[in-house]
Amino acid sequence: MLHFIHGTLAKLTGEYAVIDCCGAGFKILISTATCAKIADKAGKDVLLYTYMSVSEDNISLHGFAEEEELELFIKLISVSGIGPKAATAILGALTPDTLRSAVAHNDARTIAQAPGVGLKTAQKLIIELKDKIAAGEAELPQAASPADNQKVLQVVDTLAVYGFARNQVTEAVKKLDSSLPLEELIAQTLRILGKEKGR
Repeated sequence: MLHFIHGTLAKLTGEYAVIDCCGAGFKILISTATCAKIADKAGKDVLLYTYMSVSEDNISLHGFAEEEELELFIKLISVSGIGPKAATAILGALTPDTLRSAVAHNDARTIAQAPGVGLKTAQKLIIELKDKIAAGEAELPQAASPADNQKVLQVVDTLAVYGFARNQVTEAVKKLDSSLPLEELIAQTLRILGKEKGR
């Protein structure tokens, strides 16, 4: 079984990447999130963690920029009614932390934002995965409402893009009122991180 493929990114579309590995071009289906993460690597080395999906009439490779996305993908397709296409759509619409938080807080509406995933399917996913992906993973600050919790996750995701460690951002934002507007929440989190860095 292929755990990852490492080679040159020969082609990239919104749906798949082609990686040239020792002269062989591997076509790998990807989520929009993974596409965004490797968008600047055309003609450069890239590594994707992979899952091979085998059915009666099709064999396909699914790739992820991060190993935790692959692990969540495998858990998602273990839910009856969630195939590789739906799992990829979910991981394209939600970050791993957002998905785990939505499951932990029974927030089916957030999961249902993924293309092709209805509210009933999201509710079923929560029931089947609550014990598998919520407990013991990525402890986030408890917010007063799903909407506030979503803002907290956005703060973590936004500042992680700028190089801040997720655990540091999480600890900083725990000290704040999650009902603040998103922009203010980000600004105050940055102030806390700045003070800690200056110590």
